[in-house]
Amino acid sequence: MAKQEFEIRDVDLVGEWRLVEGGYNGTMEKILSYDPETGNYTRMLKFPPQTKVPDVLDHDFCEEVYVVDGYLIDLEKKITIAKESYGSRLPGMKHGPYDIPLGCTTIEFRYQDPSKPIDKECSLIKAKLGAPR
Repeated sequence: MAKQEFEIRDVDLVGEWRLVEGGYNGTMEKILSYDPETGNYTRMLKFPPQTKVPDVLDHDFCEEVYVVDGYLIDLEKKITIAKESYGSRLPGMKHGPYDIPLGCTTIEFRYQDPSKPIDKECSLIKAKLGAPR
């Protein structure tokens, strides 16, 4: 099985917003597509105003992020990541901690290394989700 195939559609009509398990300050996610065999997925994230992500993060998967609305401040790198900014993080790339004073919405694409077992801590398998509705 692979990620779902579908023609362009309104993301307001795809899936449901839900709390991110282990997220910060009520961060919400909406799964747009998901491959249960690889753990690869695309999701939108909504960070409420006054969100603080105190951790330096890194992963064993590739992650691409696009800021749809609002902004984040990377406190370690001392940069503001504004609306319409894009980043591509390879496995092991450190990012954060973050301050999100006014809220922010991002879209995120995660790709696991196919030569490694699925990391259940970083994939939706942890949440025991099937294909998005």
